[in-house]
Amino acid sequence: MTALTLGQIRWVAYALLIASAIPAGLAIPQFTKARRAPYYVMRREALRRATRRILAALLLQALGLVLLLVAPYLAALGSSPRPAPTSSPVDTLTPTPTLTSTPHPTRMPTATPTRRPTATPPLIPTPTSAVPLPDTALTPLPSAVPAGEDARIELWCLALGRDENGQPVEPGNEFPPGEYRIYLFFIYEGMQNGTMTTFAWYKDGEFIDFCSDTWTWGLVEGRNWGDDGWTSYYCKLPGGWQPGRYEIHAFIETRLHSIAQFMIVEE
Repeated sequence: MTALTLGQIRWVAYALLIASAIPAGLAIPQFTKARRAPYYVMRREALRRATRRILAALLLQALGLVLLLVAPYLAALGSSPRPAPTSSPVDTLTPTPTLTSTPHPTRMPTATPTRRPTATPPLIPTPTSAVPLPDTALTPLPSAVPAGEDARIELWCLALGRDENGQPVEPGNEFPPGEYRIYLFFIYEGMQNGTMTTFAWYKDGEFIDFCSDTWTWGLVEGRNWGDDGWTSYYCKLPGGWQPGRYEIHAFIETRLHSIAQFMIVEE
């Protein structure tokens, strides 16, 4: 194999440094989107993409700088002369026959089947307080079917309403006390009719039975949402929303998938 010269190594390093500008440039519009996108889920995804591209740019720059630093050493190693092989004196004695062993055929290894990994739920924020799993989520529903491996629910945002296109109106995570609806928007994937689903609401760690619900996906009137998409539903507490910390936990069967948090605060 022909060794690289000092000039060639430096050209490779310069190419890596120039190439690092590509992911860095692609990260700029993603950072802009992460700050100006109208919805939290879009901002979070843009930030993830921008971070990955910045990391790729930094990696290319680091490789280029390392090559520039070690280029003289690599070139010196590649150009160092190899020692010439020394000839051994020829034995004039009659060589004694040596036994040669015939290799025996080895047994071909058999493939070991691996168990298919189960689906990993999305990132779940750590709740501020330990809350119990509602009893409704522990009681199997007669018409329920096992959830698919790729089924997931991600709570998207909370808002005070939704427009004619179903988009959130006045989204936020802090609201004043009063009698009004709070809409919960969420994204879902891989759902199928009959999957046991629970949305549990809590106030300061106490279960709110009025807002919470356990149902079989797709088998309840008005909730024929399909396998993939996004939608919302609302809750309006009798007597109005009182100051405190509220949490909403989304379960598929007994598996916690996502948590949303909001505060009711005095103005």
